[in-house]
Amino acid sequence: MTSRPRTLAAAEPGLYREVILLAYPVVLSSLANTVMSLTDTLFMGRVSTAALGGVGLGAITAWTCASLFIGALTVINTFVAQHFGAGEHRRCGPVAWQGLLLTVAFSAVLLPLAGQVSRLVLFFGAPAAVGEAAMSYAFIRVVGVPVMMADACVTSFLRGIGDTRTPMKISLLTMIVNVPLDYWLVFGGLGVPALGARGAAYATVTSQAVGVVLLLRVFLRRSMRRRFATGLPRRWRWSELLPLLKVGLPIGVSWSLEMVTWTLFTGFVSTLGQEPLAAHNIVLQVLHVSFMPGLALSAAATTLVGQRLGAADPEGAARCGHATVKLGMAYMGLMGLAFLVLGGPIAAGFSHDPQVIAIARHLFVLAAAFQLFDAIGMVSSGILRGAGDTRWPMLILVGLAWTIFLPLSWLFGRRLGWGVVGSWVGATVYIVVLGLAMLRRVLAGRWKSCSVLESETAGGAKQAEPLTLP
Repeated sequence: MTSRPRTLAAAEPGLYREVILLAYPVVLSSLANTVMSLTDTLFMGRVSTAALGGVGLGAITAWTCASLFIGALTVINTFVAQHFGAGEHRRCGPVAWQGLLLTVAFSAVLLPLAGQVSRLVLFFGAPAAVGEAAMSYAFIRVVGVPVMMADACVTSFLRGIGDTRTPMKISLLTMIVNVPLDYWLVFGGLGVPALGARGAAYATVTSQAVGVVLLLRVFLRRSMRRRFATGLPRRWRWSELLPLLKVGLPIGVSWSLEMVTWTLFTGFVSTLGQEPLAAHNIVLQVLHVSFMPGLALSAAATTLVGQRLGAADPEGAARCGHATVKLGMAYMGLMGLAFLVLGGPIAAGFSHDPQVIAIARHLFVLAAAFQLFDAIGMVSSGILRGAGDTRWPMLILVGLAWTIFLPLSWLFGRRLGWGVVGSWVGATVYIVVLGLAMLRRVLAGRWKSCSVLESETAGGAKQAEPLTLP
């Protein structure tokens, strides 16, 4: 199921083609994960309204918790890509094992708190029946977060060596496994009682575990062990984890706080009325079609920039970054045009309420306005991650979220009485400023002299006591 990693030498003649070949499997992988969530939603609609709402709240709670750890572990992509570019192939596997060791450490912190974390759904103030379903679903999904972390480790390793198709194939297979398993555990049968929301959670975690087993099978394959030293290390140096944490934790914090910010934004919109909330949710769902490829291009930028910097080719890294930004702007610019022209008909496909359609049409105009800047921000962030420059983007994202996004959304939406459209004006200003700030950081070019390999060497130089396995 594995694909042969592309080499740096073959990348230059068709740079745009290489970016697309790296990015499209990430899009399909993300789509498979979206379909898994959609399957839970569709089946819950046949169970009860309370279960439907509970699964949605439980999923948000679990992912907000998981995003901190998973975001931090995606930094494996950066380290592996730079080692790969430097020709240090046998240092790639140990990086992934360091990530798996961090998974164990993160799990030891998270799992004892799973019950308390699942109770965060009560923050939404949902009715008792919804809250009960949400807590049971969230608890199981939080317990399953270590599976997601292991997936992130191996997937990031494969992306770092330029193989995005293997994770795609496994994600699609996982999605296929999830559907019958979901149906069986939700509605019962073959001696298993109907588990409702808990069944949906068990099905998702089990399907993800199947995916991790398949990923580990690829990771531990003889050819991988030979070329990338993916066999279990016999010696561990705890100090080698420090560079991963130093570069990775800002990514995790960014992911988590951005999720919290958008959740608070949606919570504020919910106070503006039923129709504005419905229109808001319609536009957010449709935006997945737009930003999912943008995120994929961001991941491709991380890999390509990391590989070029590892090969001591900063100008090649810059060319890769610029090409990826241009592709992101081209795609999301077309999506913005589609939102501008077809916003009304798209909204009518989700709702027959004239008021909801009218509000959604205005929101689609704002979404169209920020598409180019959203593309710039996402891909620029991927470029900076490829260089290991993660702290500055975290500080900017958090700072702008709490000084521009949320305050302006409240000011325009509530204080000035512009309603949900005003709140989205605040979101638009935030996305535009964030995109320009990220682009300015990229154009300044300081990232071209960065290397996580130097920090890794410095971390390893501390000569911490190694852990020797029997």
